[in-house]
Amino acid sequence: MLYLILGIVVLIAVAAVIAYWQLIVAEGAYLGARVVALLYDWFAPRYDGVKQFDPTSDAVMLAEPVLRHLNAMTVGTPVALDVATGTGRLPLALMMQPAFTGRIVAIDASKKMLDIAQAKLKAYADRIEWQRDDAQRLKFEDGAFDVVTSLEALEFFTHPSLALSEMIRVLRPGGLLMVSNRIGPDAWKLPGKAMPTYEFIKLLESLGVHRVRREDWLVDYDLVVGIKWAAT
Repeated sequence: MLYLILGIVVLIAVAAVIAYWQLIVAEGAYLGARVVALLYDWFAPRYDGVKQFDPTSDAVMLAEPVLRHLNAMTVGTPVALDVATGTGRLPLALMMQPAFTGRIVAIDASKKMLDIAQAKLKAYADRIEWQRDDAQRLKFEDGAFDVVTSLEALEFFTHPSLALSEMIRVLRPGGLLMVSNRIGPDAWKLPGKAMPTYEFIKLLESLGVHRVRREDWLVDYDLVVGIKWAAT
């Protein structure tokens, strides 16, 4: 009887560890897109409070590289795509810059995250289009955007490489790609989802991105920026 009880306790402990890994650390990434969306729907009201975004840092690290790139391009009204926008961190950082006069399409799989983002940025409603969509099957034409961004999200997609390929497909030749790569003490807990940044850069280069550079950003993320090869 004692061995049976010990066995049950061990099984419960193992199940608890697996559940914590799958639902908290991996945020449902190994369980499919629907689970990820459900978890973010549940977490949405607390998301900004936990993240505690710094507007000054976001202006320097996120908005300024986009503005520098757009200033160097000869485009009319620039259009940016923010993939897995969450509560609209990137759109807010851009819209708060007077120099940004373009439009943004922001997509996410979580309806409640989008609801919060839309309410937070209602002052810019005429310049932001919110869509609930799957990053791995983007419903846009090739080369539709001047800038494509995705922050703190790739490792939680079912197929990160497929999502990256789609982002690059809809980016115009010569356009700017800005994405984050998971690093830090928990990255090893995401096998098949996270990789060292030097490998991540090689992946981007193999997908047609050049002039790729890494920027120190957060404890758990590097910021990686590159340019899609121009058509020859």
